[in-house]
Amino acid sequence: MKTELSAEALELEQVVEAALRKAGGFELVRQAEAGEQSGTVRTLLAEIGVWELRPRESAVDGEAAAAVCRAAGRFALPYPVAQRLAGDPESGVDAVAVVPLPSPRINLADVDPALSWFALDGRGRRAPVVSTGARVGSKLGALACPVELGEWSDDGGRTPLALTLPCWVLLGMVDEALRMTRRHLLDRQQFGRPLATFQALQFQLADTAAQLQGFEELAKYTLWSVLSGQPGAATDAMALRMSALETAETVFRTGHQMFGAMGFCDETDLSWLSRHSQPIRRLPWGRSQTQARLLETVESVPLASLFTDTGEDLLVTGT
Repeated sequence: MKTELSAEALELEQVVEAALRKAGGFELVRQAEAGEQSGTVRTLLAEIGVWELRPRESAVDGEAAAAVCRAAGRFALPYPVAQRLAGDPESGVDAVAVVPLPSPRINLADVDPALSWFALDGRGRRAPVVSTGARVGSKLGALACPVELGEWSDDGGRTPLALTLPCWVLLGMVDEALRMTRRHLLDRQQFGRPLATFQALQFQLADTAAQLQGFEELAKYTLWSVLSGQPGAATDAMALRMSALETAETVFRTGHQMFGAMGFCDETDLSWLSRHSQPIRRLPWGRSQTQARLLETVESVPLASLFTDTGEDLLVTGT
């Protein structure tokens, strides 16, 4: 079992994060939501060599891909980085995404018209995306699109990686959200002292940080399981998604509580992280559907993960 990313992966993450910050950071997602998105992100990541990674062929590339996804999540990057890295360009599969049925939708499906998309149903089947509809345009899914699918066929074992990499994007989002929350508590004052000195807030922040740390360790374990082709990789990937949803709910709830009303204003970057985490948290399935699928998967493949409870009901948590 390997639960540490390689030095090369961490170095690439730093390079990508620095490049995205220099390119505008959160300004990129603001432009995308306003309909001003260009090919800046695609070209920038191509220059760094991100699209040359082959996670399905190399564990080293897989770790690097996960690190890139985490860096992209820190800025709610409006580009399907995880979906593209989970693809297989050599076989004509540029990007893949697990979709809800019977009404398939894909987040960021239309930001790069040159991509050839395939949808996965999470149960071993894939289908080509033959057309992409207009964006949903809601506040909780501004860049998500309905899609029309072709005929179903075997997915070639792509589902575990396609579920795992978006969780690394969400990991970057929640990690950045907690960092913003901590900085807010240090900067803001009440009754003549920083909010960070209030014991109740310290306890809440510490509990949230502990859950985030658990999620991060589970993400690294699951990445190893998927990249090394462990027998329970599909179950581990589903368990990771369950932990990701629980952790995101906790982190963003803590952040919004401590920021107050300001945390819901688009003048704060926390608002952009929170809103653009919603499509990842809702697609392909929300918390209850993910838990149901996890229990279904466990029936055929026992769960041997880092965080499990052996009581009457199976629960996967980040604590």
